[in-house]
Order: sequence, then structure tokens, then C-alpha cells
Amino acid sequence: MSKDYSKDFLGMTKKDSQGKAERYNFIYRLIRVDDRNFLPYPDDTRDDRICIEIDKGRVTKASIN
Repeated sequence: MSKDYSKDFLGMTKKDSQGKAERYNFIYRLIRVDDRNFLPYPDDTRDDRICIEIDKGRVTKASIN
């Protein structure tokens, strides 16, 4: 995948970002919501996985890795 779609997720709700990830055929990895950590960032790199951080109900950081 050549385009970086991560900016498309910024500002979305968790539910909407999960739906978008599904439409893009991405693996959805929730890293953090507010002060609660869920999963660490992965050690490997993939172009079909989106890592998401959420603050106050909105995606504030998204990265393809």
C-alpha cells in the first residue's frame, strides 16, 4: 500500500475508526485510550495494520505499522 491513510483516522470516534479500518482491510490495534494502555506498539512493521490512540473519545494518533 503506497498511500499513508493514517491521517484519515484522526478525529474519529473509536467505533468509526474501527469501521474505517475494516473498510480499508486493516488490522485494528488499539494502543491507548486516555490514560489506559491496551497493547504496546508492535515490534514488526506491516502496511496493513493501523495503531490507534484515543483521547477524550477521539483518535489523536494513528499510524500504519
